[in-house]
Amino acid sequence: MEPTYFNRELSWLRFNERVLWEAERESLPLLDRVKFLAISASNLDEFFMVRVGGLHALIKAGSRARDLAGFTPKQQLRQIKSQVASHYDDQYTIWGTLLEPALAAHGIRHLQMSDVPEDARQLLHTYFTDELAEWLNPVAVDPEQPSGFRIPGRTICILLDVGPGPHEAGTERRPVVVPIPKGVPRFIRVPKTEGFQFVLIEELIREFGSDLFPNEIVHASGVFRLTRNGDIPVQEDYAFDLTEAMEDVLTARKFSETVRLEVPKGTPRALLKTMLTLTETAKTDLYRVPNLLDLSSLMTVAFLDGFDALREPPWEPQPCVALQDRSVFDLLDDQDLLLHHPYDSFEPVVRLVEEAAEDPDVVAIKQILYRTAERSRIINALIRAAQRGKNVVVLVELKARFDEARNLERAEELELAGAQIVYGLKGLKCHAKALLVLRREAGRMRRYAHFGTGNYNESTAKLYTDVSYLTARQDYGRDAADFFNGVTGRSQLLGLRKLFPAPMHMKKRLLDLIRFECDQAAQGEKAEILAKVNSLQDREIIDALYHASHEGVKIRLMVRGICCLRPQVSGLSENITVHSLIDRYLEHARLFAFHHGGEKQVFLSSADWMTRNLDKRIELMVPVEDSSCRAMLLDILRCQFKDNVQAWHLDGEGTYGPAISGQKEGFRLQAHFAKQAVARAADAQRQVADVLEMHVPPGRDAS
Repeated sequence: MEPTYFNRELSWLRFNERVLWEAERESLPLLDRVKFLAISASNLDEFFMVRVGGLHALIKAGSRARDLAGFTPKQQLRQIKSQVASHYDDQYTIWGTLLEPALAAHGIRHLQMSDVPEDARQLLHTYFTDELAEWLNPVAVDPEQPSGFRIPGRTICILLDVGPGPHEAGTERRPVVVPIPKGVPRFIRVPKTEGFQFVLIEELIREFGSDLFPNEIVHASGVFRLTRNGDIPVQEDYAFDLTEAMEDVLTARKFSETVRLEVPKGTPRALLKTMLTLTETAKTDLYRVPNLLDLSSLMTVAFLDGFDALREPPWEPQPCVALQDRSVFDLLDDQDLLLHHPYDSFEPVVRLVEEAAEDPDVVAIKQILYRTAERSRIINALIRAAQRGKNVVVLVELKARFDEARNLERAEELELAGAQIVYGLKGLKCHAKALLVLRREAGRMRRYAHFGTGNYNESTAKLYTDVSYLTARQDYGRDAADFFNGVTGRSQLLGLRKLFPAPMHMKKRLLDLIRFECDQAAQGEKAEILAKVNSLQDREIIDALYHASHEGVKIRLMVRGICCLRPQVSGLSENITVHSLIDRYLEHARLFAFHHGGEKQVFLSSADWMTRNLDKRIELMVPVEDSSCRAMLLDILRCQFKDNVQAWHLDGEGTYGPAISGQKEGFRLQAHFAKQAVARAADAQRQVADVLEMHVPPGRDAS
């Protein structure tokens, strides 16, 4: 009997295969292909840290629990390792046979030290002696006591076999590990060469490493890179102070068990044995790669200066013309505003916070921060608002994976400025995207709200596709106020008028909406569901969609990454189609539309259709009722299924193939939205220019 669901982990690996395929796509400019190769490697790093690390922990705990597809943790790990081996082969084939030779033809060339001209070699030696050597910290290690020095994860390390020369007396040979410090460039430009010809920093260290050990020599050397388990949960039941608990997690993550050791093929057996011992790695977690360790570092090459011709021209975010000569508050008094990022600039959202910080009539700002930019204007504005005596309440999610340290640091700054900080919630990660500004106008309190599908991060707002909804509708504002009070006060969120928070109400509302479509189909009426999510894994939602398909509901899903639902299976899901899109921007928006008897129900949300989002996180689903904004959202959703250039189609066997939209000409979704945003801004600018202004002669006033 065929399984009803796909395995989550294998589905994710298929997603990363689609990312990797972009590196193979000849229609893309060369450096964009390099970028996708680097992204696929970075994705794989996180997969090992989190998903493989989590499976290791389950196996260690003796768990034999089965996932949706019926696999135990051990069975999942075996299948993952088989798939990853194939994934590595594809990555290095693309790099070694396609991208590296093409880069060399354009002057971006990796030189071996033996190929570096003598005069350039001397300059590199001087650079090593005068600058690089001072950065390095060689550590002699004892293989008999490997826990004496914990080797950092996701860091290129050089293992040196150091000892006296062949004709010299002295101490015995010993292994020395040299981790490459952060901040040191990986790709070192070779002096007196054209283009960008480079050597790797580990090659310099191996070449000139003997300089670090007076009166000794390096007999042999090798490089390695390990990945540690990053899936370390906070033990909240025993944590009286969550900030202290998160600091403990960050420390533990540095010293957690190894889940992967990468070494180049051809590493001498004696060195490899030492590497395995020092890193306490099982042979089953060893991965031999053909050459360059850490393909994610190729992102540096992808963004080299001086090679713009090898990249696709940028699509500039379009400004909000309606805000040229007025404040955000004035605009929202007149209309709701829907923004489609990054085609529409994120600036109006930033301006809402900055104007609120400066406006003397604003009395309070409440916001949830999950992942923020490194130099965040939003946080800086919140700090200024608190310093001016405004009531600033910020829920900072300390459990935002891999952003915990930054969130801790910025939370302390906000607290010092006088903001009230709520450090997440016990047992629930707060992933909702919400901002509320309270402003006193004509003796009454006016509320301005922002709801989004993405983070308050000015950097990723230029790279991720998301949707922002800004409104001064008071029923939305009151709900937002109740939502913040409920979250910070840890009370039940009852009686909300518009918003559907998880884990309290969102899943129930989704299931009710799906059931309504089933009832419509059973009565012979039109029934349709359109949804765009990053991941689909929740069993209740999947089963409800299967039932809806059986009843005749037409369901079209755009699922970027993990999809555990099997589409187009006779008797199960023949009315469900699943597409996936990989393109220049990371698809990130969560949007849902239900035909609902012709009275279309349209929502944006912070939540994917995963159990962790719907049952274990604070999330928001927000209906969009404004006719103009709703029409724009529906257009965004409908266009998802037209792409026949970058989109993929999932079949019932779990195989992805190029999507066919029925269009005679190529339709590239993201390019379409970029052009649409330019046209929308130009049209708005023309409307502004068409407003007649009275001509006033010089020296005269208009009174």
